[in-house]
Amino acid sequence: MRSRRLALAAATTLGALALTLGIGGTAQADGRPPLTRAECWASGGIVIPINVVGDICQWTNPDGTRDTAQITDPWGIN
Repeated sequence: MRSRRLALAAATTLGALALTLGIGGTAQADGRPPLTRAECWASGGIVIPINVVGDICQWTNPDGTRDTAQITDPWGIN
């Protein structure tokens, strides 16, 4: 019973994070193409690990909005 509660809490948290970062719903019209971790850091982005789906790169735009892109490096390789 406890493991079901933990699984539900983890799924809820992951879903909320996906919605917050904009990676779970409809595709954005002008999304950024996938890139490597090195390209992310070189372009001023930050790498955010999301264990279930891999990593994403996030940038903060001058107007305060954020963009994200998928990281193409295999998991666990920095």
